[in-house]
Amino acid sequence: MGWGEPPARLPELHSLHFPDKGIAWRSRSSSQDTGKGRVRHVWLRHTGCRMAACLCQGWQLSLLPAILLSLCSPPSAPEPVTSQDAALLAGVPEDILCFSRSFEDLTCFWDEEETTTGMCHFYYWYSRNVPTACVVSTWPRGAGGKRHVCVFPSQDVRLFTQLHLRVLDATTNHTKYWRELSVDAVGLIAPPVNITARWVGAAGQLCVSWQPPLADFPNFFVYEVQCCPASSPGMPCSTTLNPGRQHPGDPSMQSTVSTHTPRAASPVLGQRLVQANTWVVLRELQPGVRYHIQVRSKPDGTSMDGVWGPWSQALAAETPHSSGDIGLRCSTPDLRHVRCEWSWDPAEPHGSHQLFYRPPPSGAGTREDAWQRCEEVSKGPQGTYACTFQPKTGSAISVLVNVTRTHMLPTLSYFKEPFWLHQAVLTDAPQLVQAAVSQGRLSLQWLPPLELLAEQLDYQVRYAMENSHDWKVLQVPRAARKEVLDLRPGSRYHAQVRAQPSGPWYQGSWSAWSEPVVVDAVADAGWLIPSVTVVPLLFSAVLLGLRCTFPSLYSNVKQKLWPPVPDLHRALGSFLQESSKHGQVRGSCSRRTCTGC
Repeated sequence: MGWGEPPARLPELHSLHFPDKGIAWRSRSSSQDTGKGRVRHVWLRHTGCRMAACLCQGWQLSLLPAILLSLCSPPSAPEPVTSQDAALLAGVPEDILCFSRSFEDLTCFWDEEETTTGMCHFYYWYSRNVPTACVVSTWPRGAGGKRHVCVFPSQDVRLFTQLHLRVLDATTNHTKYWRELSVDAVGLIAPPVNITARWVGAAGQLCVSWQPPLADFPNFFVYEVQCCPASSPGMPCSTTLNPGRQHPGDPSMQSTVSTHTPRAASPVLGQRLVQANTWVVLRELQPGVRYHIQVRSKPDGTSMDGVWGPWSQALAAETPHSSGDIGLRCSTPDLRHVRCEWSWDPAEPHGSHQLFYRPPPSGAGTREDAWQRCEEVSKGPQGTYACTFQPKTGSAISVLVNVTRTHMLPTLSYFKEPFWLHQAVLTDAPQLVQAAVSQGRLSLQWLPPLELLAEQLDYQVRYAMENSHDWKVLQVPRAARKEVLDLRPGSRYHAQVRAQPSGPWYQGSWSAWSEPVVVDAVADAGWLIPSVTVVPLLFSAVLLGLRCTFPSLYSNVKQKLWPPVPDLHRALGSFLQESSKHGQVRGSCSRRTCTGC
């Protein structure tokens, strides 16, 4: 098939003007119904003969060089319609497809099979203007087809004006294709420019911002953002159209996260909001995941219209890791200072650890606070780290830990969700001031670790016998300062107490256990009184049972326990008699002795 080059403009003859009244009822294609076909045939016979007559009046010579040039000279300019352009316009139900990249240009094309023969002419005109012929170039198309392209001169591109297109068969003068359009309704816009992705200081969020693709039409587009995990290229990507005009804060002030390091609208399919914003906040992203982000443009359908343009080049951005990955815990012991602790695998390469803190983003139109560095990072045993700082009062606290490794490894970031000081209280252990044992009971008394929280502290007391791990834990009523425990006599006990703020305002975690107190539960005099009373009664009962059951055995036991007592009167009588006799004998001896002298 060859292409002729009609004159740049048809002669301004009244007989060659396509009347406006005929545009509305002309057939769109050769496949229309029979009635319209008859109308088209009448019109073609009327206008085609006129055009043929004019062509025969001297244009043949001017067409011949163009025909030879188009047949012999292959196109050397870049292809005006790419396969991507054709794919984006595939859903447009027209034989002649047209698009404008900047609303100051216009390109139209149609595809035909390779077997199609004959030469055609392409004409266009605005309402009440003279038809103009366009120089058509032919390009190979996949699957053996051909693509015919007309690039309009810039001076013939007008907005908000009806444009008429027509393709005529040069041999039969029949209309093959025709279309009516407005240049402002066929936009095929390039992606936005200067696309950036920034972390907004919140978990699972990234703020994506860009600049409009056309500086002359900054507020005439709607944008679509595509966000895909970089590690799963086969997964379907989530998309979102830019949301309403809620501003998350000046994106230039947001803290950036390196695209090489490890949270407005959620990425929801089908959300179509026509807005002119040039930013969107992607929410509900996974922590520590590297994402590929793309943006594309489309006229908003109000002043300009068109189809979705191509996606931008993928931009890589990564969300910070979760604080749980390093066991990051932050608390306040005194409602003024914050102590954060975390751990790092000792087997990992050594590097520097830095902790930053600041209030979280406070909303629209406010200037974000800069991250402040905690200066006193200390390293403990087994890869533990800690840092203490004094934050600004009256606001929540966000914490970010950056771990910079060696050997050119990327920096890792770990983010902790914002928390309030009064909800992260971790006091010191209570101080035991008294531990007294009386009658088998232990009385404990203690002082609250923080007097300001005395009325909002819960306590637990635990105790166990020495060398035993079987602790008994008792929950003590709120704000109590003493407790009495029952002990087993003759044992040694260890006792401890701890506190936890759990009031309506102050909340936190259990403190460490206090230093243990050691007490001895010894037996006192109170235990002897029942022993003295009960033992004789039991012994008497046993003897009485023996007397009734085994009399002989009872007699033997009785004789051994209570031997017979001699008769005192008889023994004394015999003693007195013996004494009397001895006295008489001594008296007689004395008298005889005296007489003899």
